[in-house]
Amino acid sequence: MERKIPLIEAYFSERDVRCILSTPLSSLPLKDEWTWAFTKDASYSVKTTYMLGKGGNLDNFHQAWVDIWSMEVSPKVRHFLWRLCTNTLPVRELLKYRHLSDDDLCPRGCGEIESQSHAIFGCPLLRDFWCESGCESFRSLAVAGPMSEALVNMHELDMGVRIKGAFLSWVLWSDRNLLVFQNKVTPPVILLERVNRLVEENGAYTKKIYPLWAPLANASPRIWLAPPPGIIKLNVDASLIVEGWVGLSAVARDSGGSVLFSAIRRVRSYWSAEIAEAKAIEMAIRLGKRYALQAVIVESDCQVVINRLSKNAIYLADLDIILYNILSSCVCFTSIIWSHVKRDGNAVAHHLAKLTPFGVEQIWENHYPPEVAPYILMDNLSLD
Repeated sequence: MERKIPLIEAYFSERDVRCILSTPLSSLPLKDEWTWAFTKDASYSVKTTYMLGKGGNLDNFHQAWVDIWSMEVSPKVRHFLWRLCTNTLPVRELLKYRHLSDDDLCPRGCGEIESQSHAIFGCPLLRDFWCESGCESFRSLAVAGPMSEALVNMHELDMGVRIKGAFLSWVLWSDRNLLVFQNKVTPPVILLERVNRLVEENGAYTKKIYPLWAPLANASPRIWLAPPPGIIKLNVDASLIVEGWVGLSAVARDSGGSVLFSAIRRVRSYWSAEIAEAKAIEMAIRLGKRYALQAVIVESDCQVVINRLSKNAIYLADLDIILYNILSSCVCFTSIIWSHVKRDGNAVAHHLAKLTPFGVEQIWENHYPPEVAPYILMDNLSLD
């Protein structure tokens, strides 16, 4: 399915043309479905609706979620940080139990109105305590804006400061609740010792559970590796160097490095890099079916697309339309493997995608254009 570009450019404004050409078309008939525009997978979720209603930054919100659950702190602290980001710590409810006035004054006695941020970071009586702990940079970022934005900005801080600041925030909140409910006051020295102990114990627990010699994941190769005998490797890539045009490439080689076919295609579009890479894979699958290939390895330097295909992860976003087409077309192969390679190991497909075909698509059978001959030779020499 192809768009009629002259008609689109004749009847739509430049902005609308760009939007139309940035939306990929499906080669298969698909049913219409409701989608949510404010998530990357186009699926509706309550948390993004909540942030949208508050006017928060959704990108920071998602990044904060990743940062919290990857931080080396206890699950209780992670849950606490998440409630800080979503502004769901029960500050006012707790104060009502103490029968205070509607002003909700700080229970520590600073005289200021208490909020979630004030209870942990903004109270003047806690500033010296944060400085003595060595986490003043953590506190200054936390009081500057929403906690989700603060966590994103904390990437520049040392990991030790971030971990200690997270524990310190949790300890101060717990101490504040003891003051509210039981009227107990803990000296700052004891609170600081408690934080140091929690940080030390958590680090020791992590080292005990996760050994120092964790097995390394299989690293993506930096050179082209020949497939096993009987299997064909399809290397693909996409080029976006010319605005408004996308170059797609595919090259099929056997275990000896011989080229079965090479192909390029030029499309008028404004696709993202991931969609363009997925379109290149879709073209390679189509050509693999055309030449009756059986067992194949599809290799790309776009790890996002390869990971999604490996996990068969399909959602409702624009990229997933192409991924669905690819996976649906793979039934013709006896076996298929998705492989990620570094850019240096995908040099043939990379330079092939930059070429301009005669027409829309051009295919070389048992051959390849002279522009990529040096890269074919380098790959074959690396096999020796």
